[in-house]
Amino acid sequence: MIHQRYLSPTRFLTALLTGLLITTAATGCRKVVHRTSAVLIVPDTLVAGTVINSAGTWSANTPDGSQHLVVTVSGTSISWSLETREMHPGGGSSSGSSSSGMSLSSPSDPWFIFVESPQRLWFFNGKDGLDYRFRSPDGGSEGGTSIFSGELHTASPPVPNELVPHLPPELRKLLPHVTPSGKRPSL
Repeated sequence: MIHQRYLSPTRFLTALLTGLLITTAATGCRKVVHRTSAVLIVPDTLVAGTVINSAGTWSANTPDGSQHLVVTVSGTSISWSLETREMHPGGGSSSGSSSSGMSLSSPSDPWFIFVESPQRLWFFNGKDGLDYRFRSPDGGSEGGTSIFSGELHTASPPVPNELVPHLPPELRKLLPHVTPSGKRPSL
């Protein structure tokens, strides 16, 4: 007569786990990672007129989804990266990225980033410098210095009127006065 021996569910699981641990120890643990390319849809946080003056990350997508801009602020530096994606007619795509940054004079200085638009950013170092970074719809970029060491560069693009009140009074004096657009009341 043949006797069959059955293990209780608890003993079976214990034996199974012990065998698994012994096998893992003998062969090494290998982690399997599956990556997907799902598009994460989040609201744009780089909105025209926004003044950024704290650590964090802000981003925006162009309406056609071809560009994604990310601005990250941490410690005493500001860094940003621009990722571009271009969809091709046959279903393929190409992508690229660029990044840059600037150091702040001190974390206690009143630095800020002014978002003229998601593709037009202005960076004030908290003391005496104002830089700009512009991104064109075709993926090109332009950047430079508008104010350096308290001196206005003549080749600077016009500083947006909405940015001017955020600058210290000594730097506001450097900028040409721009008449506000729209009707003025008659007296």
